[in-house]
Amino acid sequence: MKNLLLIQPGPFGDIFVCAPIAKWYADSGYKVHWPITKKFESTLEKFDYVTPIILSDEVLHADWLRSDVMKILPTVSSYDKVINLADRGPHSTAQRPNENFEICKYRLAEVPFSEKNNLVWTRNLQKEDSLAHKLNLEKPYAIVHKVDSLGQEAEVPEIDMNIVEVSEIEGYTIQDWYKVFLGASEIYCVESAVHQFMDGVANKLTKEKYLLKRPAVQRGCRFTVSGNWNLKYIGENSIIRG
Repeated sequence: MKNLLLIQPGPFGDIFVCAPIAKWYADSGYKVHWPITKKFESTLEKFDYVTPIILSDEVLHADWLRSDVMKILPTVSSYDKVINLADRGPHSTAQRPNENFEICKYRLAEVPFSEKNNLVWTRNLQKEDSLAHKLNLEKPYAIVHKVDSLGQEAEVPEIDMNIVEVSEIEGYTIQDWYKVFLGASEIYCVESAVHQFMDGVANKLTKEKYLLKRPAVQRGCRFTVSGNWNLKYIGENSIIRG
């Protein structure tokens, strides 16, 4: 079996974007090695088609992602194939002018972009049930996730049903919310790691999925392709940045 090194040490959203790439190569006969820091281990260990490599906490650069890439690069000669999907590092970016970052990653990996919606992981049904019970769900309900990666809150429209707001709950990963997401009648989500996870399984969720505008960008702009989402709250003809 050939060994493949996938360089994308985080953050969470990029991990969900790139996991289908790892699955594609695992299904093609590669053993996929994925270096990450301890913070992301519980997320990555649910992808049984990858072998996580836990990086040290050593700081080599003020930019944490560049620092982690710098730790990985000295090991590349040990692998039969290396796919570097990190957009920050000591290397120059491979992203083309006006190219979306997700499309860039799939181009570099030579994997069809349609695979982005085929996210696969080992479900922990006990945790999914536990979380659903903890949230005391009453149907019909809408999922709302309004906090972006900068900690800013997106504006949420009026919703005429019970609301389940997604937040960090100790002991649970984003994947553990899957059962809760499946049961939602409507979903309102700002571009984020939560949104990237849901985008990976978009075809299995309600069709009533609405992307919310990130406070840091102008109306009519977004960072992700996300073709399965209603864009009425950011502009149907929104321009894709990043």
